[in-house]
Amino acid sequence: MGMTLSVSLRVSLSAILLAGFLHPTLAAIGPSFSLDYCSWHATDVVLVEVTPKPGVFGVVESWKGDLERGSPVAVPELQPLTGAMEISFYPKRLGEIGPSGLNEQIPAQPVGSQMVLFLRKGADGLREQWRPADLFNEIKTSVIWIDSGHLYRFQQVINPGPTILVPWELSLDKMKDRVTEIGRIQLELVKVIVIEDAAARAEGLKAYVRTDVFEAQRLALSELGKCGPKALTTLRQMLADPVFADEGAELVKAFAEAGGESVGEELNRRLQDQLKFWQAAAPTLSEGWWNQDINNPHAPLRERYMQTWELVLALEHVHYRPALITAEQLGNLWRSLPQLNDPSGLNRMVTECDNLVDQLRAN
Repeated sequence: MGMTLSVSLRVSLSAILLAGFLHPTLAAIGPSFSLDYCSWHATDVVLVEVTPKPGVFGVVESWKGDLERGSPVAVPELQPLTGAMEISFYPKRLGEIGPSGLNEQIPAQPVGSQMVLFLRKGADGLREQWRPADLFNEIKTSVIWIDSGHLYRFQQVINPGPTILVPWELSLDKMKDRVTEIGRIQLELVKVIVIEDAAARAEGLKAYVRTDVFEAQRLALSELGKCGPKALTTLRQMLADPVFADEGAELVKAFAEAGGESVGEELNRRLQDQLKFWQAAAPTLSEGWWNQDINNPHAPLRERYMQTWELVLALEHVHYRPALITAEQLGNLWRSLPQLNDPSGLNRMVTECDNLVDQLRAN
């Protein structure tokens, strides 16, 4: 049975990569519309109406960007294929594939029908070369269709499986509110990032690490690492605060980047704490523990693994030689227990510990 795809999980990029390694079905992830992602990456979000000219739309409202009402927006890729049918003829049951893959195709729409486009300006900001805002660079997953007052979006409902047009139980007003909110957060972060005082900038960024806008959270975490040593006090407070437990792995990465070699001893001490945890907990774990509570993106054991993983990588980054013993002990523990040294991907911890040991011995 295919796995239902959820595109709204707020997880770190490293966790996504690891999950993809441990769960081969994730390798079949296909394009799906994501409101938050498209809102963040679009230079222009506009409510438009279909005009008599194929592939050209007229702006009704601009939700983001500088397009004015009545401006023409040419997106030839949104011209339906010859013989395309209107949305009313598409299958209505979630996941049902129509004849000849009907609901995989861009629908036909009468002149005057409305859509919401999430677009990025082309090279050199040219509007004549609009690009999709979608993660997969797909135009059909950068658009919301409106039919009889109902919203429709392209989603990969089942993984593996095709991307199909499905109803979306969200009102146009609520969608507009979310686009506006994300735009506001984006502008606020731009102002925080240019604060000259690094300590004040780090404190400003802290407020966005727990936002429900993943792209804002990712940017805030990235910028924290760039603040340098003056950010360490803020980062230590966050690492010690249970409120930020879900972001622990990414905070470790930012901490190592901000402090560099000066935090080597502290990183090693943190890795020693992780080693003690796994020494106590690992013998009680069953094989396959990673897949327990799979629908929770912040399952404690998986987050613990990611923090441990990031600490090993961080110590590679800062070249702290006394960490050699800790890395050897962690690697030996991991390879000694099959529930840890799982060949589906968890055994990568052994490889990374060995890399750290080899690097530190060579220096």
